[in-house]
Parts: sequence; C-alpha cells; structure tokens
Amino acid sequence: MKSAATLIATMATVASADHYAVLVAGSNTYGNYRHHADVAHAYHVALKGGIPADNIIVMMFDDVVNDDENPFPGQLFNQPTPAGTPGVDVYHGVKKDYTGKTVTAANFISIITGDKEKMKNIGTGRVLESTSEDRVFINFVDHGGVGLIAFPKQPYLYKKDLQSALLKMHNTSMYKELVFYLEACESGSMFQHFDMEGLNMYVTTAANGKESSWGTYCAPNDMVDGKTLNTCLGDLFSVNWMEDSDTHDTTKETLNVQYKRVKKLTNKSHVMQFGDVTDMGSEFVAEFIGNEDVNGTAVVAASFNADHNVGQFDSRDHELDRFYHAYSRSDTVEDAERLMMEIHSRVQHRTNVERIVSDITNGDNVKTKHLLHPETYYEPKLDQCQKKVDAAYDEYCGGYTDYSLKFVRVMVNLCETTNGDADRIVQAVAKACQ
Repeated sequence: MKSAATLIATMATVASADHYAVLVAGSNTYGNYRHHADVAHAYHVALKGGIPADNIIVMMFDDVVNDDENPFPGQLFNQPTPAGTPGVDVYHGVKKDYTGKTVTAANFISIITGDKEKMKNIGTGRVLESTSEDRVFINFVDHGGVGLIAFPKQPYLYKKDLQSALLKMHNTSMYKELVFYLEACESGSMFQHFDMEGLNMYVTTAANGKESSWGTYCAPNDMVDGKTLNTCLGDLFSVNWMEDSDTHDTTKETLNVQYKRVKKLTNKSHVMQFGDVTDMGSEFVAEFIGNEDVNGTAVVAASFNADHNVGQFDSRDHELDRFYHAYSRSDTVEDAERLMMEIHSRVQHRTNVERIVSDITNGDNVKTKHLLHPETYYEPKLDQCQKKVDAAYDEYCGGYTDYSLKFVRVMVNLCETTNGDADRIVQAVAKACQ
C-alpha cells in the first residue's frame, strides 16, 4: 500500500500535467476592482495548486490596476490589512491573455471550446487544448442577471449559449471532469433545469436564480496598510472559497466539504450546487484547484481580523455605497456630484422599467406591480426574446448599469408573460427611453 506522502506526491505530479484553468473577470471600471482582485488571487491559487502557467488562461479588462483612483498603482489586493502591514499584491506575476476590448462573450465561448481559428490574432490566441484525460477548472467573476452573465459590452453571455458551449466541450472530449465556480448575481439561473447527467461536471454558484451576490471587504474594511481603496476588495463567495483553499489542506478536503464551508460563510446569498455533486463532490479540491504545497505559505494569509458582518454590500448597491463613503470621507464637491449622479441614474433606470411594464400591461396597476415585484420570478426560457429586449435597452436606454441589471428579471418576466412578443416589448422600451 502506498504511503500518504507517496499519494500526495503522485497527485501533485498528475496535477502539473493534466490540469487546465480558465479565469475570467468580465467587468471593467474601478468600481469593479473586486472582480479583478478575485481573478488575480484565483490565478495564484491555481498556480500554487500545481497548474502550470502555460495551462492557465486569463481574461480581464485590466483597466483597474492603473486607474487614477487606485492608491496602489500596479497592484491589487483581495484582503485588507491594518496600518503598518503591507497587503499581498495578487496582481504581481499574473499572465494575462485577453484584455480590453478582447474581453467578450464570443471570445470566452471560443476559448473554452478550443476554437483556435476564431481566436487567431486576438490577444495571445490561446484556447483550451485539454483532452478527455484532463481536468478543467473555470472561474467566472462578474455581474449577472436572470439568465445571463455580463461582459463590459453587449451582447452578454446567455444561459442557453453557456449551456451549449459546455455541452460542446463534453461532446468533443475536452475534459475528463470539469469544475465551474461562478460568481455573479442571479448566477444560479444559468444552470437551472440543465440536464447534466453523465457530463462529469460540478458547478457552484454564488447565488440562486433570483438574488444578488455580495461584495466583501468594503467600507470600512477597504483599507490596506492604512490607505483607503474606496471600493470592495473582493466578492464574498469568491473570497470565501479562495481563503478556504489558502488555509486548508486541499489534498484532504473534498469539493463537497469546501462547498459546505463556503455556503456557511457566504451568509448574504444562497450558494448553490449543480451537476455531479455525489461522485465528483467526493473528490479532493486539489484535484482541480488545489494546494499542492500543503506546508507552504497561503497565497493570502488570514492576517486581518476584520468583522465579516461589516463591510459587505449587495453588488447592485456597490457604486452607491462607495460614492457615499467617498463623499463622507472627503466632503468634496466632486464626490458629492458623483453620489448625486449615481442616485439620479438609479432613479432613471427604475422609472424606465416602470414605464416599459406599464406600457405592456396597458396601464393595469395590479399587473404592473406584480411583474415589477422583487419576488415575481419567471425562469428564463425564451432567450431570443430576452436577447432582443436587452439589445433594445442597450440602444434606447443607454444599456444596463451594475445597478439596473437587477431589472433583467423584469424583462424576462415580460418575455414569458407575452409568449415571447419581443417586437412589442422593444417598442415599449424605445418609447419609454426617448
């Protein structure tokens, strides 16, 4: 019988040979600092776990690290530290394949399905080259809405398109087993009623299909070495799974054990599981995103004793929160104007959506209130209608903001209750926003 040390050494050797990772931050602008910091941290978790840099593909807009608001140019931090204690720069050493305008839903699909031809002359051109013998880990971090996960520009990545891409990966033998960690609002909606039987796929999402995910290490815990970053440093679900990976021996921790720990810690949303939660769930985290050097230093050590019940915010409200705290700290006209503009934007988007729904219901107040109510949820099934309506909102209403993506749920409700009458809804969108 092999000793435990021999088994761990064998596992590490396998990990360096047949493991791949695709890590994506699908957002831009400084307000989404946390998404970039999450993915940069995930890169080091994967690298430390034995996945070679040549097997890790990174997609991030990469505008945050040198933004004028960043008090630490060229650096990103995924955890706060007290004054006198330097933070851990998770950005250092991250090799990026796709940045700026190359961060699109279409490119992401081409990357994970191994379409080299479509990615020729774009970024590094790298795509997944995994085989039926390999294990693949995908980590996507961004905003979302019912039936979609976002990118900086339309078109977004919709539920059926993501599911079709994952099925293509399976049907073309691109993996032996696949693990997908998805951080986004309403992220659970992307996998509802997806028949994953026999796909050898294990998925966890930051939230269920009708709630927001949450940022963490926000004000007043947005401090690194005594400096205020004025933004959330991480997302609650993402920080929890990565800090768990940093501080536990993942050669002995199963995916299901990590899920239970992360679910308990992520107390602002409902972390969900999909796919092969029985067999794959009993496999060790180190088989996918592990911690090969179990006696080494964690990527981000738990060095800051922050109250995890303070400094957490609904992702929809993050911009409002950070502008409020910026103004309360500075008392400047510029920060006051940013706060007022954010409030005005939120009111305008809500008004737009109320007008659209009222138009579709012919002014019926009861039906309008029902479709707008936060608890009214129709599962997204008519994706073509949803795509047309979202594109119309982009054209006529200036596009969704981080806040107004919450109203994608309402657009789905309209598609479902009108049996997919996209033209009628598009007309209402154009009328409301002119």
